[in-house]
Amino acid sequence: MSAKATCYQILTPYQEAQTHRSASKWFDIALIALIIINVTAMMVSTVSDISQRWYTELVIIELVSVILFTVEYILRVWSSAAAPQHSAPHLSPRQLRWRYLKSPMAIIDLLAILPFYLSVFFTLDLRILRIFRVFRIMKLGRYSRSVQTLVTVIKNEAHALLAALSILLLFTVIAATCIYYIEHSTQPEAFSSIPASLWWALVTLTTVGYGDVVPVTPLGKVFGGLITVMGICFYALPAGILSSSFTAQIQLRRERFKASVETALADGELSRHDVEHIEKIRDLLAMDEEEARLIIRLLQHHHGDSRDKHP
Repeated sequence: MSAKATCYQILTPYQEAQTHRSASKWFDIALIALIIINVTAMMVSTVSDISQRWYTELVIIELVSVILFTVEYILRVWSSAAAPQHSAPHLSPRQLRWRYLKSPMAIIDLLAILPFYLSVFFTLDLRILRIFRVFRIMKLGRYSRSVQTLVTVIKNEAHALLAALSILLLFTVIAATCIYYIEHSTQPEAFSSIPASLWWALVTLTTVGYGDVVPVTPLGKVFGGLITVMGICFYALPAGILSSSFTAQIQLRRERFKASVETALADGELSRHDVEHIEKIRDLLAMDEEEARLIIRLLQHHHGDSRDKHP
């Protein structure tokens, strides 16, 4: 295996690595620890007492983190030319690298280090770009199956979510318009315009109710109560869509695992190779170990009963 392919496998999350799994696992642990340390340092640096007392240490953590993140980013771009080409087998190394550079995780990796280099090479006031340092915590999404599942759910339900959000936006505008005409004459400062009334409509529909802007007329109070009740119904739509799709994804993983176990049990028993393969599938699907054992026992029992009925 070439150095480029080896580097690609090590940089690949442990669950997805085909080779060098031990090195990949230790790299994942080291990088996760670095991200946690860096983000913690970034947060405590905003505390004046700590930032003054530990200024040198915090600067060192930032410099070391940026250097390591930069090396990681360069290696990922370089080794992406060794990525498996299942969907596009005829891409050149340059095209593979460009495809990686356009991927969401590559963009997050770039945003994690970009503010530092911009502040070094430009004398402009780029303090606002420091907000992008928080993107370093999003690098953890590469190693979290839960985050990846959530991203898959959002992609699968994009049209349904867009439809639900469109309904919410439309209803928010209608609520803001109605409350404006109801309350404007009584509270011209609080409900000065329909755009200004959007704040009240939003916090009321979401049932947050900050209380900074509230209706005072009897009709306005009745309308506000109606909007609050309807908000509970309307704003539950996206949550219901996401939860049902998330449950479906979890069930799909169970079915895939069961299919793998049934295939391994086709000859009636599990060999050592079968057990290792099943464990790899379980790890890849991020299934609970106890649940996986229960599924295996149930399928073994089922196959045992089938052999007894059909000797």
